[in-house]
Formats: sequence, structure tokens, C-alpha cells
Amino acid sequence: MYCRSLFVVGVLVLTGCGDDGTGGGNDAALDAGFTTSTRPGKRSDIASVFDPVSQSIVVFGGDDGPIVNQTPSASYLGDTWVLTPSTGWTEVSGAGPSDRGRYAVGYDPSNQLGYFFGGRWRASGTTGNYTLFNELWAFDFTNQTWSLANDGSGTAPSARYFPAAAFDPGSDSLVIWGGDVNPSALNISISNEVWAYSAGAWSQRTVSGTAPSSRLWVAYTYDAMRNRLVVFGGQIGDFITPSENDTYALDLTTNTWSQLHDGGGTAPSGRFSSAMTYDSVNDRYVVMGGHADLGVTNDVWSFNPTDNTWTMLHAGDTFTGGALGCLGNPREIPKGYMNEDLTAPERRSTPSITLIEGSLWVFGGESDCSDHLDDLWRFDMSDNTWHELVEARSGESCARRNDACECLCL
Repeated sequence: MYCRSLFVVGVLVLTGCGDDGTGGGNDAALDAGFTTSTRPGKRSDIASVFDPVSQSIVVFGGDDGPIVNQTPSASYLGDTWVLTPSTGWTEVSGAGPSDRGRYAVGYDPSNQLGYFFGGRWRASGTTGNYTLFNELWAFDFTNQTWSLANDGSGTAPSARYFPAAAFDPGSDSLVIWGGDVNPSALNISISNEVWAYSAGAWSQRTVSGTAPSSRLWVAYTYDAMRNRLVVFGGQIGDFITPSENDTYALDLTTNTWSQLHDGGGTAPSGRFSSAMTYDSVNDRYVVMGGHADLGVTNDVWSFNPTDNTWTMLHAGDTFTGGALGCLGNPREIPKGYMNEDLTAPERRSTPSITLIEGSLWVFGGESDCSDHLDDLWRFDMSDNTWHELVEARSGESCARRNDACECLCL
């Protein structure tokens, strides 16, 4: 393996729910390892919630289905895991949501609740329509139990997957935007509705301003300083139209959209299925990875919401401009397609990320090597360096797993 000086038995699965506010930490302690050998398996289409009170993270479900010739076949999971970085993973028993992935999450700080809304499911190995959900589930960090906050009946958003969400403490509301409401595996129907859940009931919000164009697979986070939902990138859903790289914010107090950046200049390239989180200590949004139009990425960027400017923190792998095709397969990726930065994690889309102790923690996602990932990396925000904590058991390129191959991945 390349630069495998650290091996920790454990996995961290996270999403863009913000920083714990410490703004730093003991690097040696962060990299020292977990006391448990238990770990969840590989997965993508996941999100999770960090609770700063208990210093723990909950992750639920996701997809570990096979990917053949760059074409995924879903196999959804329904397990729940809680991670405490100093000790490791614990699988949570008891009733909870059914198997699913592609939901949205938010964190209620007053009640220490992680909210999980929507998502989709289809039986493993089958084709046809998906089952979409509009249930709202709450995970209580104080006793590590699930409860069904709302079953989606009556006045509620329609069932959907991949919406964006943020919890507004001022109005004690979980706010969701967008998502795909079409159960078909072949067609996309994008919603632009904004809904809020508060005091046990849903209500649709009327919004104004400059809203994003219709899109799916956005990266999103909650800006606690400005009380707004921030979204970046996405794609219309046809996999042909160039991906977006603009940035928008929905003010949760005034219900007003505004464009923060049009995607020009030094912005990240257009992409979908990247991940975003809010660094409250340094007041910036951090974006990692995603599927650009040329392929999957592993670069890291920060956005300054004071002057609305982008800065690249780590370039990662870069595209050479070569063509696809290897071993007679026009969809296989040749070795020369990428200049790989082996100090960085494998390129990935739908990764889960968050900020803890001044570091960006990254787990999971789907790689270009026709598999899901289960590795854990820590990106130190003080010096912009990657630290590998858990080796991937699947999904890495040949160079990253130190194998001699004819193509990038095989």
C-alpha cells in the first residue's frame, strides 16, 4: 500500500452538518486509533449527523449494491451506527427506518436530534420503479433511539430522494428543498418546493428571490451564522447537460433565495454528488469531491461567505485530457486518464463529510473503480494535508492499492 503508516480499525461516516466549534485538536490523539474493531461496511448514498454534546456521529443505511461497467445496481441498507472518534463504532439495535438511501439530514441542537427525511428503496437485484419515502425520522443522541416524527400522511411534502435540508433553530423547524419525486429509474421529476416541519406538522413555505435552476444531486450545508441553507452544484438529471458550479443560499428567516456565486472565475468545476460542510470557526463552506463532467474528483475547496470567493485547498488527482477506453471496453478508465495524487483519498462522489476538531473527516462514497468505498481520511484544515486512518477494502485504483494493472482500476 502507498504511505500506509497509519491503520485504524474503524470507519467514520459523516455529512455537512457543521463544526463542533473547537477549531482544533490533538492530531496525535485523532490519529491514535479506536479501541473497537467493529466497523460498518462499504456504502454510498449516505448522510449522517454530528452531535457536539456527545461528540458522536450517527449514520444510517445507504447503498452497497454492485457496480458493473460503471452502471450501479442498488442494494440498500438499514443499519444504524454511532461513532465516538476516541473509541470507535457501536451498532445501534432497536427499531428504526426501513432500508433506504439518498435521504436528507439536519440537526436539532436544542433536543440533540438528528433528522432524516425522504430517500428511496428498491429490492436488491430487481428493476423498475423505486419506493420513495416522505417519512421524517428522528434519532435521539441522548438514548440512541429512533422515533418516527412524521409518517408523511396528510399535509406533507411528497415522497422524494436527494433533497437538501437544514434545521433552523430560530423557528424550531427542519426546512427541506428540492429532490426528485419520480419513482422511475429512467426519468427525473425535480421539485423546487420548500417545506418546513415544526411542532409536529409540515407547511409549505413561499419563497422569493433568485433561486437555483432545477437540479438534483446538490451539495448542501447549514450556515448557522447567517441562518441559511447553502447549496452548490448539481445537475439537471439527464447526465448529458454540463453540471452546475454556482452557489445559492436560502435565508431561513426571510425565505429569500440569493445567488452567492455564478460559478465563473476560480470556482470549482461543474459537478454533482459532491459534499459540503460549514466551518463555523473560520466561517467558510468546504466542498470535497463529486462527479465532474470529465469524471469523479477528490479536490477540496473553501468558499468565503464574506466576500463570496472560492479558494482551492487541495488539488488532488487531475485529469490529463485523455480518452476513456481500456481492454476493449470504451467505458473503462485507462491509466493515463488521471494524474493521481497518492497523498489524497480515492476520488469519490456522494461522500459523507463533516468538521470535527479542526479536521474534515471523509468516509465512503462511490469511486470510478466500480465500487463503493469504506476508508476513513482526515483532512487537517490547519495545513491542508490528508491523513489516512482506515484503508479501503474496495473501490481504490490500482496505484492506491499497489497493484500492477493494465487500466486505472483493473
